[in-house]
Amino acid sequence: MANIQITDELLSKYFAGEALPEEAMAIDEWKKSHADNAHLFNASWEAWHMTSEHTYTPPDLHATWQKIKPARKIRLLPWMAAAATLLTAVALLWLQFRKPATITIAAIQQTITQTLPDGSTAKVTTGGSISYTDRTIQLKGNGDFDVTYNPDKPFVVVAGPVKISVLGTAFHVEESDSLITVQVSSGKVKMNKDSKEIIVTAGQLGYYKTGALVLENYHFTFENNTLGSIIERLSIAYHKKIILKDPALAALRISSVFEGKTLDYMLEVITSTLNLQYSYIHADEILIEAS
Repeated sequence: MANIQITDELLSKYFAGEALPEEAMAIDEWKKSHADNAHLFNASWEAWHMTSEHTYTPPDLHATWQKIKPARKIRLLPWMAAAATLLTAVALLWLQFRKPATITIAAIQQTITQTLPDGSTAKVTTGGSISYTDRTIQLKGNGDFDVTYNPDKPFVVVAGPVKISVLGTAFHVEESDSLITVQVSSGKVKMNKDSKEIIVTAGQLGYYKTGALVLENYHFTFENNTLGSIIERLSIAYHKKIILKDPALAALRISSVFEGKTLDYMLEVITSTLNLQYSYIHADEILIEAS
């Protein structure tokens, strides 16, 4: 049965009830093996039923040739018209139900970098995963993307409820239950949630939190802001976990303006002004406490 090819002729025999037992079994297995095969089988049956009410009879090609040879003209015979109708219907339905292949990448134990069919590159960090279909990615966790330019078909990354659309650029996405961030290193991307959208360009950060899309330009203006709200913004913008040793420090307030400054510079100014100090627990975690 493994060597039996499922062809239009074999399907016609099957529908006419004249397929051999092993042929019928091969068709049944083929039909059950994939949803697309089942769609194709049903479409073939409908087309065959509409075009023929007779049992299958293989055409006598030699006799047909002898009939048309003297006239040097080819006449479309009824069985040929029926076959053409069948093939056309099957082809159209096959194109309708055929779906692009889906690529799934799960970075279980280590970061994985994958070149996608369109030439774009996806880097998925440990614990994350992507499902890719025709320039659309469903992202879980964190990923970096270097997208091949295609003006006719945007590259889309879906992270939680947020859709990120690009034509050609390089950007980093972090996705969690409470926060989705997009940091662009070249080009620009569009983030949208329902009817709201923001455009994030190179050097900017866009993020989605508590139902709001926010664009961060690395130009920070604090006007009597609490220390708690300040370190939240800085934590998101610089991908650091900034901790207050004493939660009561969150109520302290400060006013200042920073443009194009490093995180260390801003923390030094903020802590010095409030008579505090900061230190790195490790590369991605910072502790602020009283001096």
